[in-house]
Amino acid sequence: MGSFTYRTGVKFILSLIGIFLIGSLPALFNGVHLDFGSYFSQLTAIIPDIVRPWEWTYTIEGISRSLFPKILDPWAYSMTLLFGSFFIAFLAAIVFAYVTLLLPRKLIDGTKFILFSLESLPDVLVIAIFQIAVIWMYQKTGILMFYIAEYGDHQPYTLPIIALSILPTIFMYRIFILDLEEESEQPYVELAKAKGLKHYAVLLKHILRNAIMGIFLHSKFILWIMLSNLLVVEYIFAISGLIQFMISLPTPQIFTIGIILLFVPIFIIMSIGQFIIEKVAVQKVVL
Repeated sequence: MGSFTYRTGVKFILSLIGIFLIGSLPALFNGVHLDFGSYFSQLTAIIPDIVRPWEWTYTIEGISRSLFPKILDPWAYSMTLLFGSFFIAFLAAIVFAYVTLLLPRKLIDGTKFILFSLESLPDVLVIAIFQIAVIWMYQKTGILMFYIAEYGDHQPYTLPIIALSILPTIFMYRIFILDLEEESEQPYVELAKAKGLKHYAVLLKHILRNAIMGIFLHSKFILWIMLSNLLVVEYIFAISGLIQFMISLPTPQIFTIGIILLFVPIFIIMSIGQFIIEKVAVQKVVL
């Protein structure tokens, strides 16, 4: 526990330092020349501001407003879309992978080929297909299944979450199949089958459980990739999320605090998952 806490604390502090350094990068460039003096001046100006966020303001149409708690609404919206789509993709990929491995070998190979082909689809194309499908359904039936854009007090959740989760589901689906197939080649699987356990029971009780660590490591990478897709989703659906808020107010201070607000919940969830995985791994070794 102590070692994990120390490692997590060091990673968190180093990550924050990196965010501070990146947040001041625009001041480093003066045209095509590097201006280190301006960069360090901006960096030293950001640090005192960060520790007093309640004093931050931003200006729209000449009117100065307090940044907090205003920024928390778009932050909560973006986090709902991001984590909602991530958990849907994660659970769907595990279920699909489990069912797929119960199929004959030819169908498994065919499924992997199809998934590999679908991964090449652009994010914008997938999102556009969903929007066009909803509009077409509305024109034909008069039924609006989902909101396709933010309008007034109506904030779209279902369609953006689905659109954001499609490609991650496909990617994780294929990776999970590969991880489960690799785990299926371990000696304990043959031993379990020799004892008379059915294939589906071995897959569920042993292979899936032991493959969770590798699956989790892939999931961390996918979650960070989904952040870039979130920018596309917020733009296409006209969503007033955190990323659009940062783009509309391009200052080093708002960029830095925005990145921190994105980073902290992701880091906490990934750290909790890593802690659970390490505990499971230790118990597995002990047993």
